[in-house]
Amino acid sequence: MTDGTVQIAYVCGNTVHYSWHRCYEDLRAYDAANGQRLAGFIGIRCGTDGLSSARNQAVEHFLESGSEWLWWIDTDMGFGPDTVDRLLEVADPVERPVVGGLCFFNREDASDGMGGYRSTVVPTVYDWTHTDDGKMGWAVRWQYPTNAVTRVGGTGSACILIHRSVFERVESAHGRAWYDRVPNTTTGQLIGEDLSFCLRAGALKVPIHVHTGVPTTHFKSVWLQEEDYWQQVALNSIRESIATVEPEPAEAAP
Repeated sequence: MTDGTVQIAYVCGNTVHYSWHRCYEDLRAYDAANGQRLAGFIGIRCGTDGLSSARNQAVEHFLESGSEWLWWIDTDMGFGPDTVDRLLEVADPVERPVVGGLCFFNREDASDGMGGYRSTVVPTVYDWTHTDDGKMGWAVRWQYPTNAVTRVGGTGSACILIHRSVFERVESAHGRAWYDRVPNTTTGQLIGEDLSFCLRAGALKVPIHVHTGVPTTHFKSVWLQEEDYWQQVALNSIRESIATVEPEPAEAAP
């Protein structure tokens, strides 16, 4: 095993998004001119067996390689050329063996009355919680620290760096079922493959973190209407008012 080397992994159908392809090429060029940490990529086509099976296959290939870290990056993401390096700067095989970037998804909440949906931007920063009625589940941490490394209960796999020891520990405890979906025993619902992985890792006391200073973009389709326009106008007005406020003069030093 070569310390610090990273395998890029992704699963997809027959296409990838332009933002991902552009950022992927920029990242490879950046790595070639700097740390040269990237040791190759693992691309798995997501077929009839689904996303869980594809992710499990990728992990199998990764463990057969000599690389120390696996970096998941979904093919509808945008990211900076130094993303891997910035995650590695704060990662540690023991203290921080799982570190994700700051990602968001689009949650469709309610019908807009015209065939579309009103949606909410949701950070993939989660805590495992218990409610008063005895149910358990993932809760979104809406208020997260900015530009900081914060410990979380779980996060998605859209942009996440994982040390090989984590996969080895999960395999020892559960077999090669890293991303098999598990049911929430209190609700009966199946948990997504990425958060199922986080549950298995968390049960083994593996610490999971998110670096909120490592940004990403996530390509999603949304329905726009007049309400969105006026919200944008109001936000721009606030930004302009902040920008035009003159700072108070500093007090003279004694």
